Formats: sequence, structure tokens, C-alpha cells
Amino acid sequence: MIRLIAAIDRKRGIAKQGFQPWYIPDDEAQFAKHTKEYGGDVLTGHITYKTLHGPLVDRQNFVLTRDKDPIEGASIINDLEKFLKDYQDKDLWVIGGANVFSQVIDAGYADELYITHIEADFGCNQFFPTFEDTFQLVEKSDLNEQNGFIFTYATYKKK
Repeated sequence: MIRLIAAIDRKRGIAKQGFQPWYIPDDEAQFAKHTKEYGGDVLTGHITYKTLHGPLVDRQNFVLTRDKDPIEGASIINDLEKFLKDYQDKDLWVIGGANVFSQVIDAGYADELYITHIEADFGCNQFFPTFEDTFQLVEKSDLNEQNGFIFTYATYKKK
């Protein structure tokens, strides 16, 4: 099962100048909880991985990159299609960035989306891809509020 997890603003924004422009501790806890479930394997792009300042603890980290140089604490993935084919019968969390999300959805490998919808516009310049035509909402939380941000958790499954 290949799952994507992201927090997005009203315009599907996920980052501004390479960084997430909000801080919601409950969402970060939710992210950690989910990405440690189902085997704890996570895939991220190289640029997003750099913003993490190292591998995510208690998870197997995979980094999609064209670079061949090793990355401490992570396994290098140079062929996304082959990697995703190998993971169809295993559990994997795709955690960003925008380009990786798009590639996984466009290739048809995403089974579920775990999206935190934040009720704000942060003027982001990186966006989560459109997904409404190929995924259906199966679960949505009540409204939450923390640090002045209103948000909901939602789970989508491929139609």
C-alpha cells in the first residue's frame, strides 16, 4: 500500500521558498504517528530530505534523487518507477515534495492520501497535485484549532 501524507492550505500549497509556512504540533504528531505505522518506510525527494536535517527517526528513509552519492541515514532511489513497482505489496509513505507527490499520483501508484487541510492561504509556491478526480474522501475529522490555525484531517482512497 502506497500512501501519501501532506498538510495543504486552501490552494493545495505545501511550501513557500522551500519551507512549510505553518507550525501545528498536533499535525506533526499525526505525521509521526502515521509514518511509523505500517512498517515505517518513507520516501522523499532530495530537496525535501535536506529540509528535514537528517533521516526521520524510527523509519526507513528512502530519497529520490538523480545523484549517485550516498546520503547518510537513507537509501538512494534513482528509478522511481522500479522502486514503486517493488513496493506495491509493501507499505510505503510518500512524504514530499511536490514533484514526488505528482510523479507518484500521475504514475497511478498512490493508494491512499492522508491530507491535513489548513483553512488559510500562505502564498505557497509549491503545491500538492490535484487529486479529486481520482480519489474519494473516506474519512474526515471535526475542525481542529492550534496556534491560530483551523484544520481538519482527511483520508482519501483511490476510486
